[in-house]
Amino acid sequence: MTLIDRTAYPKFKQFPSPKELAELYTPQSEEIKFAKSKTKSHEGFLSFMVMLKSFQRLGYFPHPELVPIAVTRHLRSCLKLQDWVKAIPSERQRYTYLQAIRDYLKVKQYDKAGQRLIAALVAEAAEVKDHPADLINVAIEELVKERYELPAFSTLDRLIRHIRSMVNNRLFALCSEGLSINEQIYLDQLLAVTNNEVDENATLNLLKSPPKSAKLSGMKLLQSKFDILMTFGDAKRLLQSIAITKVRHFAAQARALDISEFQDINLPKRRTLLLCLLYEAQVNTRDYLVDMFIKRILKIQNNAKQRLQELRDKHLTETSELLATFGQVLKASTKAKETQDNAVFGEQVQSILDEHGGTELLLQKLDEIAAYNTNNVVGYPNVNVTGRIDSHATPCCFESIHHKTYQKIR
Repeated sequence: MTLIDRTAYPKFKQFPSPKELAELYTPQSEEIKFAKSKTKSHEGFLSFMVMLKSFQRLGYFPHPELVPIAVTRHLRSCLKLQDWVKAIPSERQRYTYLQAIRDYLKVKQYDKAGQRLIAALVAEAAEVKDHPADLINVAIEELVKERYELPAFSTLDRLIRHIRSMVNNRLFALCSEGLSINEQIYLDQLLAVTNNEVDENATLNLLKSPPKSAKLSGMKLLQSKFDILMTFGDAKRLLQSIAITKVRHFAAQARALDISEFQDINLPKRRTLLLCLLYEAQVNTRDYLVDMFIKRILKIQNNAKQRLQELRDKHLTETSELLATFGQVLKASTKAKETQDNAVFGEQVQSILDEHGGTELLLQKLDEIAAYNTNNVVGYPNVNVTGRIDSHATPCCFESIHHKTYQKIR
């Protein structure tokens, strides 16, 4: 049975606060006048008012003994009745008061018409929702909207579960009928017991197995699992008639069952649950693969950043030397402007270059420093550490890097 606390089915608070008592259970002058016109004694007057205010609060008539003492005491005080006045009517009185209150509040007693009303609405909602509490809330909302008295919670729960079972059985049969012979065999062999740690066929344990770490070995295992799962084909095409919310619920239900429990389920339902679990495993495995791939790419980029910084630090001295050489050339240029003797300037520049190893050595150092003085990833000079392709890169440079990494994964 569904827990009433998980639904919107109204019920009393056993210890209502003074504010709640004043706001919810204080009778109005018109209500008092109406109650007096329908009763002949103090006990009947109090019982009638308790039933009226209880219905206004709950939408149904609770048994008189289930009304909190605080509510009865508050009403007795509002009506200025003695403490000895009881609020328990006889069965005959209760029946008479029920009819009078329904007429006064213009509500209809729950009957076959009300049952058919919520049955049609709940059957439609059950195509999308599956939890009984959600479906009970749909029924309650419709009954209140149409001014119906709420039935007992157990009555509502039985009806909802029956309708939900009928809708689900229809979905199970429809899904099972759409399976080919090979697909039926594939789903049935998921429940086969195997002692092999490595099996080329999909099993129930494989569908439920969580992903490993994002290491290369873990990615290879996950890729192998995905390949095995996809030998069935895309399971989504067979679940078009079932709402995605129902698919998730059926998959969660299948995940909670073991092989022996599956054997106790009828064939259409069993295959549908397994198909939903297979679809969820395909989707999750694909998502995990993408996540792992991105993590590995980010790790490669972070390692490249670190390596790039190490190389920059290593060539810092050479950079300082080149800057000092360039500074001497600039000073010589300034003096040459004053004397306007280009021949002397050329000899001074050549002397400075020879002093620092010659033109070829300086050009070699310059090329080395220039290669590491950008944001380009080490080993991939056209791709920087942010993953963007430089303007002078070849069109497929970045794609080729990802392809190489993916080949490693495979």
